[in-house]
Amino acid sequence: MCLPLAASFFYFVLFPGTFLGNSFYSGIKVFLLAWPFIAVCWLMREPLIEKNREKRHFPSAVAGTTFGLVVFASLFWLVKGSPFAYLITENSARISERIHGLGVAEHYLWFALFISFAHAALEEFFWRWFAFGQLRKLISVPWACFWAAVGFAAHHVVILTQFFPLGWALILGSCVGIGGAVWSLIYHRYGSLLGAWISHMIIDLGLMWVGWIALNA
Repeated sequence: MCLPLAASFFYFVLFPGTFLGNSFYSGIKVFLLAWPFIAVCWLMREPLIEKNREKRHFPSAVAGTTFGLVVFASLFWLVKGSPFAYLITENSARISERIHGLGVAEHYLWFALFISFAHAALEEFFWRWFAFGQLRKLISVPWACFWAAVGFAAHHVVILTQFFPLGWALILGSCVGIGGAVWSLIYHRYGSLLGAWISHMIIDLGLMWVGWIALNA
């Protein structure tokens, strides 16, 4: 749970847009995909699918979509109609510089779709299915939600410090943690990752939209 935080310093702070930074980025994504299989199948020798847990995909999708749309609407209000709209305006140059530095400005649409769909699925697999799913076997569900959310938010705080001042990065990172906790609860209640993934996709599309605004400011 700590490795994504450590890797984020290398690929987003110390060596962004370089071969070394990109190697750390690719490496941590491979880890997020591979480690749960290694840990569950090989080390713990557990089945990948818990057959004793009911999986209610449709209620999960409804809950996830509802939460995602609420957050998306809140984000729209934050950017367009709230007193905090200046936050994007004042930091648009910083955000745009980072996007260009990562080398994704020319194909931002494809990058946004990858982050919103594929990357969101990868994060749900690791942070909800694996991290939260294993933690709830060891500690109570509320504490499992909390620690999985802390791990999920930690590397996002590092990334956010490159776009916003530290205070705002901590506030926004806390919002990421709250979102992670909600997704864990949706997964726990319905036994399906579908709702958390849909919600994650909707919110990431909103965040990519904010990046687009800053990129074209």
